[in-house]
Amino acid sequence: MTFADRHESHARSTPGAALRALPVFALGFALVASAWIALAGVSTSAFTFSLVRQQLVPLVVLFLVGYGVAGALAAAPIFISRRLAARRSHEGIYVGAMTAVSVWAILVVSFLPLKGSETFVDAGRLTTFQLNLLALVGVVAAGLLGGWLAAVLVGRVLSAARARLTAGGRAVLALVLAVVAVGLLLVGSRGSAQMARGSDDRPRVAIIGVDGCDWEKLGPLVDAGQLPTFRRLIEEGCSGPLLSIEPLISPRIWTSIATGKGAEKHGIRNFVNERNIPVNATMRRATPIWEIVSDGGGVVGVVGWYVTWPATDVRGFLVSDRVHSLLRGPVQMLQSAGGHPTNERLETFGQFDFDPGYKRYPHDEKRYQQNRIVDEPLRWGFLRDTIYGALAEAFLPRYRPDFAAVYYRGVDFVQHFFWKYSDPEPYGDVTAAEIERYGDVISNYYRYQDRLLASLLETLGDDVNVIIVSDHGFTHRLDIDPRLPQLTGMHDVRGVVIASGPAFRNGATIEGATILDIAPTALAVMGRPVAADMDGRPLTQIITDAHLDAHPILSVPSYEHAVASEPLEIGSTMDEGIKEKLRALGYIQ
Repeated sequence: MTFADRHESHARSTPGAALRALPVFALGFALVASAWIALAGVSTSAFTFSLVRQQLVPLVVLFLVGYGVAGALAAAPIFISRRLAARRSHEGIYVGAMTAVSVWAILVVSFLPLKGSETFVDAGRLTTFQLNLLALVGVVAAGLLGGWLAAVLVGRVLSAARARLTAGGRAVLALVLAVVAVGLLLVGSRGSAQMARGSDDRPRVAIIGVDGCDWEKLGPLVDAGQLPTFRRLIEEGCSGPLLSIEPLISPRIWTSIATGKGAEKHGIRNFVNERNIPVNATMRRATPIWEIVSDGGGVVGVVGWYVTWPATDVRGFLVSDRVHSLLRGPVQMLQSAGGHPTNERLETFGQFDFDPGYKRYPHDEKRYQQNRIVDEPLRWGFLRDTIYGALAEAFLPRYRPDFAAVYYRGVDFVQHFFWKYSDPEPYGDVTAAEIERYGDVISNYYRYQDRLLASLLETLGDDVNVIIVSDHGFTHRLDIDPRLPQLTGMHDVRGVVIASGPAFRNGATIEGATILDIAPTALAVMGRPVAADMDGRPLTQIITDAHLDAHPILSVPSYEHAVASEPLEIGSTMDEGIKEKLRALGYIQ
């Protein structure tokens, strides 16, 4: 054995050499992975975003820790078995482990962010268990096979370099590759940051959706000074009723708000499609305003808007309407760890004591029914709005989008189930004790929504033009369904619209506005063309003359792109859970 062979064998089998090599490999993989994200952004079914500079260092640190752990685990056999180490160099072990981790992470982030989003299978023909199993097997097989195949190729390249280069040459090559990786990271983040930051010289617009917001409940609270944020927006801008379109089905209406088109054009007609799959973005046939702005070079930020899963690539970020399903459990754990559990937070909306063991009671008893509407609609709405409010506050300042859309749903949930307690007279069977316990739930939720709105507006900045909309209002439901006796509030065709900001008139009353007018108005305020095939019109009567002079109304025939075939409609493993919630709310049978 030559001296070089002995040295090579010693390098392969010495634990110290393996440990010294680990940081180099971990840093190399971390830089390459970060550079890739800087250049390409992140795109998953749950969310998409482009990298901005503030995320640069945390991202590298995250990858460095992840790859360091992966390398340490892979190096364990070196300390356990000298024979294994003698048969294979630590470079091969590290490259194999880290490449496998890379491929694994790409697949998991892309295809399993929410319990398995099977974008390439027919969800209508497989059970939830089968879909989860299929997704898991696919990720395991593709991750391990792809990772190790890539590792073999990279390992051979390293072996060839080791055989042909001196130690100094290998050091120079490593330095050059590191410089290239860092350069790509910086260039990518700079380009991404420019792409993902809004313009300073164009008008900005934020559409804030408050599902079910109703003037009958909102107005008296504003007049009493209990909703200071809503009151300020109304006083500084303009407001009025917003006419919805029947049937009053939320995903249908919110898609019309986002596209300016009716259901016959955008394709979202109900909570589920004809195959009984909950509606999602693959079923939408019209271009929403955030894609219009993004395709036109603007930066957008979308959080929780109805029918946005699976997320589409945009300039900026998009958090789909199913992310909260993944975060509800962790958020409740964090709230408990912080000393203020979710159940205690729910009790602050009324004067009741929630019984977490209520499911032991017969379903026809009031104590079961009343605890259930706290446990389900109130909890669902509160956690959903809390999660998306926090995500909006985390992302919006970093991107400062030209257009933002944020959607809250809790007001709708509580009005469906607590309406009779806030206005008991038409029902005739509400006791004084029930009014005391539950009569303020709706009012208190409006107060909570006002606080969420205040935080969001502070995040957005003073220069943004805000349009607050609801898809419908609410009224009494006296024909009570015996299967859902607590469902006492129903949708009404009159919703809410409030517009406030530099582009809007002060103190004007909005008249004749419909849900179809919101997207055209937002485009007009941003100085972007309004599509002639939109069913709505810009509400020019609420825009100042100075703004219209600076940004005259423009028009284009359409923003729709011709497609050669029908888009693929997909389902997900969350569909059954979504349908259960829709049944609990009385939306589907």
